Amino acid sequence: MFGILDRYIGRSILTTSMLVLLTLVALAGIFGFISELDDVGKGNYSLAKAAQYIFLTLPSKAYLLFAPAVLLGSLLGLGAMASNSELTVMRAAGISNGRIIRAVLMTGVALMLLIALLGETIMPKAEQIAEEIRLTALEKRLSVKGRNGLWIKSGTRYVNISTVMPNFTLLDVHIHEFDGVELLNSIQAARAVKPEDNNSKDWLLQDIEVTTFNDKNVKTERLEEQLWSEITGITNADGELPSLVSVDVLKSLKGSSESLSARNLYDQVQYLKDNQLDSRNVELAFWSKIASPFATMVMLMLSLPFVFASQRSGGAGQKIFIGIMLGIVYVLVNKLLTQLALAHGMSPLVSAALPLICFLVVAILGIQRSA
Repeated sequence: MFGILDRYIGRSILTTSMLVLLTLVALAGIFGFISELDDVGKGNYSLAKAAQYIFLTLPSKAYLLFAPAVLLGSLLGLGAMASNSELTVMRAAGISNGRIIRAVLMTGVALMLLIALLGETIMPKAEQIAEEIRLTALEKRLSVKGRNGLWIKSGTRYVNISTVMPNFTLLDVHIHEFDGVELLNSIQAARAVKPEDNNSKDWLLQDIEVTTFNDKNVKTERLEEQLWSEITGITNADGELPSLVSVDVLKSLKGSSESLSARNLYDQVQYLKDNQLDSRNVELAFWSKIASPFATMVMLMLSLPFVFASQRSGGAGQKIFIGIMLGIVYVLVNKLLTQLALAHGMSPLVSAALPLICFLVVAILGIQRSA
């Protein structure tokens, strides 16, 4: 499957791309560590904890910088081959530009698999551990959306959570159940914790006050603690337990969409759709995550016209400048087109794919003109 030519070109691109990626990630890590120094000394957040936090966020930085690093690495790797007349010798030996392009694209497939693996396995877990270490060391609570806490719709119930602790203990929980516009009952709990030996949807509520409303009177009952399944009256044998709040949703709220796996984003989209809530922004994040590996292939193709057009001209400095400018343009145009498309009512899938399609067309036209 991989011939000598494929392996040689692939090794050249992979070597320079990984070197560029390591350089960019190292610089991002250094700047990130400097910014963390402001919090060192607060709570239990020591210099070692800050270094540990930055180290665990490096996979996330590598994921975000991967496509620009591949673009710059491809320009340098293939550019060095062009400057050394290696591409000219290949052509003289009867190897067409199409064959060279095929070798580059085969390398792109390997890079796509690598970034997909990083984004779905290593990065989300490392980012989650990093945030937990930082929040715990700073003795901070995870602040949730809005001054009135986090509101979540779960079927006919509306759940308000004042504070989410780093271990996902919920503080000051209010649950309101409606039948249409009529309020049936209201539950207030000082805490809600996740029992380790129970249903994944179950929670243990503590220091509870249950208020039931009917036509004749209002009944209030106080409980020390009770499982969510017992409050709803639904067990595994009786039927599907309505979720109080999904831990996956809480995890999703902790970090940016870039640090979540496609599976977590998909689960969040389904949660929002099941509760008839707006899911377009989360869907956009999901499709952007799916499109991210393909950006690696597009970046490789985008570098080819510059290599073919100037095989004997232009030094490394010029190629670095071109790579940096193309990377900046890609990031800016990607953000701009994605948000504009979503704002004008396009589907999240089209919004995520539109920037890639535009750059792919530019790359194909450039290859046709220069090859």
